[in-house]
Amino acid sequence: MTKSARERERERERERERDGASRPPHAVSHCEKRSDEAIFKERLPRLDSNRKSMARNDRQGPYYLKMDVRSFFTSIDQHILYNLITKKIKNEEILWLAKTIIFHDCAHDIPPKVQSQPSLFDRLPPEKSLFTVKRGKGLPIGNLTSQFFANVYMNELDQFVKHKLKAKFYLRYVDDFLITEQDKTKLEEFRVKIENFMKENLALTLHSDKCFIKPVSDGIDFVGFMVKPEYILIRNRVVGEWRWKIRKIKNEAKRKQVFDSYMAHAIWANAHWLTRKMELRMEKACA
Repeated sequence: MTKSARERERERERERERDGASRPPHAVSHCEKRSDEAIFKERLPRLDSNRKSMARNDRQGPYYLKMDVRSFFTSIDQHILYNLITKKIKNEEILWLAKTIIFHDCAHDIPPKVQSQPSLFDRLPPEKSLFTVKRGKGLPIGNLTSQFFANVYMNELDQFVKHKLKAKFYLRYVDDFLITEQDKTKLEEFRVKIENFMKENLALTLHSDKCFIKPVSDGIDFVGFMVKPEYILIRNRVVGEWRWKIRKIKNEAKRKQVFDSYMAHAIWANAHWLTRKMELRMEKACA
């Protein structure tokens, strides 16, 4: 890489870090009234900065612990959630509204409007449906209030990891979170303590197949990106979906809207040639 190229890369890095620093460091829900681009501005530069900082300290490579909650939204305990809210909120009207929303049994109170083939419901695991989970469990996925309450719920984990475990490099996006550390043994300890904390305090279990410790040099798969020590790539699955939508969407205005959303995603990765190829695909599809 030439000197001028290095300078340009540093300028881009500083700009992204400034964008990320301009937002508060709280966890972000995937359905809050914020665009994906805004979320990437906050989360990706912080992850990029974290792994670069650690890589400078240890060229042999730090490690990361990635964890995921099993059936998160349908496993949220409504009573635990409401008790967390009552610790902070004392206004009776707000508490009444929160209680009404949290304990509303949307799967049984009102006949559901089925918009897909009924046979598809048979393929849904019982623990992922509000129709089959125990009473007092779960929030309806997609409701804006559910996204907010999910962050209230997981804030308990945030406080535990930051203030009890003293983890310096920690990121969470809804129920998907990771910690980076130089010491692999420390991450093993974190994993056990986090699993016990979530089970005892939040009645949540971790997805064993999606919890692992790997070297940062292998790349960190997070929020649609593969973050490597020296560069950031877009996940292969995201690229495949991008190609498929360019080819399959026939409405020109809709296709343009979808294309622009993927381009906004791509600007945070080292994806110059990929975006150029996609622009050519778009031109061909519109011809």
